[in-house]
Amino acid sequence: MTEAREQLNQLEQRLVRAWIERDRETVDEILADDWSVIDPGGRILTKAQVMAEGFESGTRTIESGTIDEVQVRLFGNVAVVTGRTVAAGSYQGTPFSVQLRFTDVCEQQQGGHWHVVASQGTLIAG
Repeated sequence: MTEAREQLNQLEQRLVRAWIERDRETVDEILADDWSVIDPGGRILTKAQVMAEGFESGTRTIESGTIDEVQVRLFGNVAVVTGRTVAAGSYQGTPFSVQLRFTDVCEQQQGGHWHVVASQGTLIAG
């Protein structure tokens, strides 16, 4: 169980690094094909939409970011991962700096690899 928790923490760290480094292959590998996210504005975005914003159109760029306060709850081959993200970048040309709480639902695939299947982010006020 401790091993799975560490794997999921490392998965979250790899994901934030991949966004910063614009590593499309790693982001694509970590996010399930049918992944979706509820963003801080309440929009539901598909993987295709987020990938287009982040890699094709350049609408969203993340220049720096960290993830901490990671907590993992395991339910067999499913895990609920929560934590805090601090990030800076730009969206539609406007700079942003945010702190948010996130929830990722992850599923362990055959072979032991974890994928994020759904995400949700809430802005931290202040």
